[in-house]
Amino acid sequence: MNETENDEKMEEESVNSGEEKEQSASASKTKLKSKLGSGKAVLSKFGSKLKEKVGDSKEKIKYKLEQRKEEKDIIKAEKESRKQAEREAKEKAEREAKERAEKEAKERAEREAKEKAEREAREKAEREAREKAEKEAKERAEREAKEKAEREAKEKSEKEAKERAEIEARERAAREKEAKEIAAKFDNFQAEKETAIKSRKAKKIICPICGAINNKTDEFCKTCHSSLI
Repeated sequence: MNETENDEKMEEESVNSGEEKEQSASASKTKLKSKLGSGKAVLSKFGSKLKEKVGDSKEKIKYKLEQRKEEKDIIKAEKESRKQAEREAKEKAEREAKERAEKEAKERAEREAKEKAEREAREKAEREAREKAEKEAKERAEREAKEKAEREAKEKSEKEAKERAEIEARERAAREKEAKEIAAKFDNFQAEKETAIKSRKAKKIICPICGAINNKTDEFCKTCHSSLI
């Protein structure tokens, strides 16, 4: 009996299981149809979104192309601008370098001209000072030589005058001495003459030269004609 009940239960369970399977399959179909319906809607919505996205993508691509073109133009413009700026900077640098070189050359030329003028002025001043010193030295030498010559001439003149004065003094002294001697001789002669005259008056006169006897009044020897006075 138990086995029968079990079989019945198994049959009922199998029946129930079949119904459940049918119901489950029906529910699955319903769900599938619902899903398919909703899938179509989703696909439709996705298609429209895809179309919108494709349209948006085209616009975006177009925009990106335009943006890229603009970027290229901007890059090109920036490149040209940079090149122009570099060219202008280079030209400015070259111009400034040229101006600086010209300025330096001008300043160097002015400095050299100034230094040359100063050097020439200094050389001229030194030459003039040297010529002046040489002239002064020459004039001083000439003046000293002249003063020396005048001094020597003066000393010589004074010496000659002194020597002449000494000579004249000696001559005068000699003359005075000679005059004194002559005067003394003359005095002696006069004295002798007077003595002779006195002697002659008293006696005969013997010639001192030849020894002849002459009269006391004779002035000359009768024999040799020598003076008896």
